[in-house]
Amino acid sequence: MDQKLISKFQEDSFAKLLGIEIEKVEDGFAQVSMNVKSEMLNFHGTANGGAVFSLADVAFACASNSHGQTAVGITVNIHYMNAGFENERLIATATEDTKSSRLGLYRIEVKNEKEDLVALAEGMVYRKKEQVI
Repeated sequence: MDQKLISKFQEDSFAKLLGIEIEKVEDGFAQVSMNVKSEMLNFHGTANGGAVFSLADVAFACASNSHGQTAVGITVNIHYMNAGFENERLIATATEDTKSSRLGLYRIEVKNEKEDLVALAEGMVYRKKEQVI
C-alpha cells in the first residue's frame, strides 16, 4: 500500500480525537481499532453508538479510498449486535464487496478482542474522478 495514501488517512482529525488507529490498509480492505474510553460511554454505561459508528466509518473510508480514487459515502446502514464496554478494544474491518467505476459496496464488522460481533454495517460510496492525493 502506498505510504502517502496511508499518511493521508492518518490526517483525519476526528479519528485522532477518538484515538482510532489505522492498523492495515490494502486494496479494498482496511482494519482500524479504538479503545473505548469513559468519555465514549452512553447513559447505560456502554459504548455510545456514535463512537462505534465512527470506528466503522473510518474503516469504511480507508477501504473505499484505498484504490487512490476519491470515494465518498452515500449511505451506511448499521446494526448494533452487542455492547462495547469501557477499556475494551474494538476492531473494525471493512471489506469491498463490489467495485465499479462509480460505486462501491462495503461490509464493515466491528468486533471486540474476544471476536464478539459488536456491530455490522454496510456502506456504499460514490467514486469521484479526483484522486485522493
